[in-house]
Amino acid sequence: MKTLKFTLLFLVAILNCTALFGQKDSIFEQGEYRNYIVYLPKSYKSSTRYPLVLNLHGLNSNAAQQQAYSQFDKIADTANFIVVYPNAIGGSWSFTGDKDVNFLTHLVDSLKKDFSINNSLFATGMSMGGFMSYRLACAVPLKAIGVVSGNMSTNLQNNCPLPNGLPVIHFHGTTDPLVNYNGTIGIPPVETTIKWWVDRNKCTKTPIITPIPNSNANDGSTAEQYAYGNGTNKSEVIFYKITNGGHTWPGAPTNLPFGNTNQDLNASQLIWAFFKRNSSSSVTTAVADPKKIERIKVFPNPTQEQINVRISERGMDVAAELFLYNSYGQMVFKQAIENPNAPISIQVSAFPKGVYLLCVKTEQHQLYHQKIVVGLK
Repeated sequence: MKTLKFTLLFLVAILNCTALFGQKDSIFEQGEYRNYIVYLPKSYKSSTRYPLVLNLHGLNSNAAQQQAYSQFDKIADTANFIVVYPNAIGGSWSFTGDKDVNFLTHLVDSLKKDFSINNSLFATGMSMGGFMSYRLACAVPLKAIGVVSGNMSTNLQNNCPLPNGLPVIHFHGTTDPLVNYNGTIGIPPVETTIKWWVDRNKCTKTPIITPIPNSNANDGSTAEQYAYGNGTNKSEVIFYKITNGGHTWPGAPTNLPFGNTNQDLNASQLIWAFFKRNSSSSVTTAVADPKKIERIKVFPNPTQEQINVRISERGMDVAAELFLYNSYGQMVFKQAIENPNAPISIQVSAFPKGVYLLCVKTEQHQLYHQKIVVGLK
C-alpha cells in the first residue's frame, strides 16, 4: 500500500494549453520567502471591496497548476472576487501543524494591505489542498469552504472546536485511487466526514438527494447531490457523490491519470455559487448586536508576554466565557466572564510562537473574535 505522501500525489498536465495571468508575489514568513499568485477580476477597482478566495493546490502540484486546473480566474472575472493561489513548500501542505496556518493567515493580512478586500474569506482546495482547507477551517474565521477529492483526518475532527455553523461543500469520487472514498488509517470514510459536519452544524440529518442529469455519457461517471440544510446560522452541507469518479476536479478541461473526470458538474462554478449564497453566514459573525464588538478591546497584539482584555460596562449583558485556541483548533485557555468590568490578563510567554484565536462566546452567540500573534514582534 502506498504511503499517505504518495496516495495524495497530484499531477497536472494542462499548462501547455492554458494561458495564465495574475500577479506573482511573495511574503517573508517564518524565516523564508513564501510565494503565491493573486488574480484580480478584470473590473477590479480600488474603490470597491471584494471577497477573497484561497485556492490550494494538491500534493506535488503548485499554484500555477491549480490556477490552470480549477479555472477559477474565469469565474472571478464575471463574479467579481479576488482569488489567490499560494504555493506550499516542496509541494506539500503542513495540514497537521501550525506552519501553513500561520503562512496563510499572514498572507491574507498582507493581501488586505495591498488590495481592496472585504470580510468574506473563503477556502477551497484539491486533494491535499482540501485537507488544508479543513485544517484552516478549524483555525481561522472563514465564511465557507469547498473541498475536492480531499478529506478531514480523525485527529483533526477530534481537536476542532470551531466552526459551529460553517457552510461546507465537498466533491468526491467513489473510485478515487489516492484519497480513498472508504477511508484509510487515520482518515475516515468520506461519508463519515460529511456526517461530522452535518452533526457539528446541526443540519437536518436526512438529506435531499438530487440525481444530476447525465449530460455527458462518455465521462464514465454519474453524480448525485446530497443537501443538508437548516443548520446553525443557516449553514448547510452539500455533498456531491461522484459514482465511478476518480481523483479529479469535476468539470476540469482534461482528464488526469487518476480516474474519471465527471463532466456533468463544474465544481468551480458550484463552489463559487455556494460561497456567494453563504457569504453572510459564518460562526464568527453570529452577534446579537454588532456595536458590542467595539466595546471589547484586546491588547497588545502582537504580544510576547500577556494579552489584556477589557470589556466596557455595556459590552456584555449576558453570561459569557473567554476562550483562546491555538491554530490547530485546540483550546489553550478558558475563563468565565463573571464581572464584565474586571480586566482579564492571559499569560502567554510560555506559549509556542504562532497565531491564536481569542473568542468571547455565550451559549447562543459568539460576540467577539480576534486573531492574536504570540511571540512575534
